[in-house]
Amino acid sequence: MGAASTALSAVPPVETVGRGAITTCPSTTISGQAQVYHSDKIVFMIGQGNLQPLIAADFAALNALPRLIEFDIKIRDNPLAIADIKAKVLSFMGAANTVANRDLLKITDVEYATAVCPKTP
Repeated sequence: MGAASTALSAVPPVETVGRGAITTCPSTTISGQAQVYHSDKIVFMIGQGNLQPLIAADFAALNALPRLIEFDIKIRDNPLAIADIKAKVLSFMGAANTVANRDLLKITDVEYATAVCPKTP
């Protein structure tokens, strides 16, 4: 096998935590280069059934969310990782990442956005 037929790759990590996509540009950067922040807008529906929360006290609030309508969230995205979209949505809502909870979610759309902060003069 020659060098052209040898493929080497680093398998990226899987991101499972959904964090709000709040972006604040720093006043200065160490490198003086512009910084880019990535986020995803995930549109989803919750099916009929009870979601299991991460914290038992959140059960009623979590299951008071309407069913079978579209919601959207905007979450930070690591462009160097594989996104587990359902896990990120469940994490964002405070629901456990279980097979039963994953089965209640239907992802209907994912949109991608970037915010570019100006570089320091």
